[in-house]
Amino acid sequence: MLSAPMCWPHEGPCACLRLEICGNEALILPYAHLISASLILAENTETLRLSFSSHDVELQGHNLRTLLLALQDFAVKWVRAMPGRYQGLEAGDNGVITASQIAEAN
Repeated sequence: MLSAPMCWPHEGPCACLRLEICGNEALILPYAHLISASLILAENTETLRLSFSSHDVELQGHNLRTLLLALQDFAVKWVRAMPGRYQGLEAGDNGVITASQIAEAN
């Protein structure tokens, strides 16, 4: 059975986090500007909220605790939502981002 593609890699410490918003748009934010991160668990989805000094990021999906722990170590280079054509595939133990929202901070 095919599994879903990776939505983020867990790597060594990085200086910045690249957020791939869609196929032709990306944003790079320095980890030094990360203010807080929170994970909200619900029945069918999880929401990970990241507050940077200039932007607020909201990621929705499944098994996002792994992503939260990797972000704690600044060990994620990039994050992207899973392309729609793959959303029917089994995520397994991998975390899956199904939607993302990015807004400039107030």
